[in-house]
Amino acid sequence: MHIALFLHSLSTGGAQRRSIMLANGLAARGHCVDLVTAVDGGPQVALVAGNVSRLPLAGGNAKAVASGGARTGELLGALKPLSRYLRHRGPDMLVGMANHAVIPAILAHAMAGRRDTGLVLRASNHLSRRRGGGLSLRRLPEAALWRRADGVLAVSDDVARDVTRVTGMDGNRVISVTSPILPDRLPLAQRVQRDGREPAQLLAMGRFVKQKGFDTLLRAFARLIARRPAHLTLAGDGPDRAALFALAGELGITAHVSFPGLVDDPFARMAAADLFVLSSRWEGMPGVLVEAMAMGCPVISTDCPGGSRELLRQGALGPLVPVDDVAALADGMDAALAHPVADAVLRHRASAFTVANATASYEQALLFLAGQSPTADSRPAQAGGLAWHLD
Repeated sequence: MHIALFLHSLSTGGAQRRSIMLANGLAARGHCVDLVTAVDGGPQVALVAGNVSRLPLAGGNAKAVASGGARTGELLGALKPLSRYLRHRGPDMLVGMANHAVIPAILAHAMAGRRDTGLVLRASNHLSRRRGGGLSLRRLPEAALWRRADGVLAVSDDVARDVTRVTGMDGNRVISVTSPILPDRLPLAQRVQRDGREPAQLLAMGRFVKQKGFDTLLRAFARLIARRPAHLTLAGDGPDRAALFALAGELGITAHVSFPGLVDDPFARMAAADLFVLSSRWEGMPGVLVEAMAMGCPVISTDCPGGSRELLRQGALGPLVPVDDVAALADGMDAALAHPVADAVLRHRASAFTVANATASYEQALLFLAGQSPTADSRPAQAGGLAWHLD
């Protein structure tokens, strides 16, 4: 099958990395794969395999962290080039690979008028971005556009349910799929053992934007170090960098927090940490949480809309705390450090999210939506049943 995966760019971010890993995996399984981006460049370009066609629709060099109005403008500018690509190349399937790429993919597909090219949307986050997920007036036009698609691939059960609620789509067209988060061969990284006299090493990682809740994390960490010696490494970059620096200063915790920027060794840092903290206000399927668990690192997460609850088995594999609850996050970090979950249990749970497993998940779902029946023992699960998660 000729598959086109469309997104903004190959900038830093989970959706971008998942898109590259999926493109590589599908190409390795014999599919013709075009990785189509609105703009050229980005720090993850080198990860694209040689048998994947990388097709930027505009020149330039994408920013390391892309968001906001500039990204929206570049996506709108990609409408005509993307529709021309669809008319001339005629892939069997166009997949909008993240929420930010969905509307441009829908509009370009309509402009191209290629009925023989299927349209699939990957829901990387909630449409409602709240636990209740009720349809709001603001979402009505967008919901109508989503319904034009042949199907939706959701990164978690919770996201799938939200898509179904907000759009009113038939549940048979909304499929939960496993995300390609981990390489099939993980880097060798030994867990670092510390005695009780050393400060506990906490790690958080992601784009410095409101979604990630790092402001709440810093406030909770300030409470934690009043109870026990600890150090927090906050890795990443983004538009809120200066504000987070300033907040650490206001809280008087600058000496206990490191800001290394974008890091090249996330797995090594996770293996060396005593606790990985996800403080997000919403997520689709938090890849960094999976990566930390794959390194045997204990984790804690907000019980935010998205995949954290199902990933952590309703809190059995790590504390789940309310979003933006500073006191609960501080208490949860303290408890997770005092009673860490066993390395082997965490590694086993994370093992479902390898590229090989996820590629099979996506391949079967795309074949199903294209009307080509998958094999009888691997039919995709509809909304509410996470497909191919190997437990």
